Amino acid sequence: MTERKAVYYGQVELIPGIVCDGYVLDDDTAVTRSRGTAELLGMDHMTLNRVETTWPPKTLKPFVDKGLSVETTLVKVVAKNSPHKGRKIVVYNSNIIETIIRTYVMASGHNALQKNQLHIGKRCSILVCALTRAALEASIKQACGLTPNIQQTAQKNYIDAVKLIKEFGFTCTAGDDIAIKKDITQFLNVPEGTLNSFLRKHKSDIQPIRLNSATIRSFGGKASRMNGYHLDDVTKIALGMDSVIGIELKKQVFGQIGSFAKPDTSAEV
Repeated sequence: MTERKAVYYGQVELIPGIVCDGYVLDDDTAVTRSRGTAELLGMDHMTLNRVETTWPPKTLKPFVDKGLSVETTLVKVVAKNSPHKGRKIVVYNSNIIETIIRTYVMASGHNALQKNQLHIGKRCSILVCALTRAALEASIKQACGLTPNIQQTAQKNYIDAVKLIKEFGFTCTAGDDIAIKKDITQFLNVPEGTLNSFLRKHKSDIQPIRLNSATIRSFGGKASRMNGYHLDDVTKIALGMDSVIGIELKKQVFGQIGSFAKPDTSAEV
């Protein structure tokens, strides 16, 4: 078998903050490095590595085309601008990535995912929405003679949830898109204890911002210490909690593809 070579390299950022190493092989196949693929799909890297031998899991089998397998490819990097030049790396082509995304979305729509798979289904559903909108917008602009930036378009559609939460009436007390717990509990109509429990569970994903005394006093706060939360993290909280307004937000963002439970930080295929 001919050894494939990665001849072109670039960084792919479809979701803000998640950067994947992208390559084009000498046979014109578009691929991403395995670690970046795992982060894009919201999976643990080691879990994704096991996909080749364990695919499809029992829960996903009804939603996979018969005879379709998920295979990785070992390629040699020759792209001059790649930090991995001269090394052999494991990559996934775009067809395989699309297969994984589509399978999880279909399984999610049928409420067939296990608890430790729900967060992957949620991520894949967001990707489908963002990429579909990006493809439509790019196709129309290209037909009109323009040169669209696909990555920027995909990122814009991914973060539409932040815009949507504002349209639902959410306001930030601390200004500059920084909210306090009271803003969040009132918006979601949940007890502070419920919010605190969620924040403890997802402390690795949601980072509080320590507010200084001047900021606290600016909105009439009397506490000596207080945390704020950026609007991006507020959006994660709203989409992750099954409050009435959170469920409505999920319907708006993900469409009518099924209900999504709270994302689980454990990562299994």
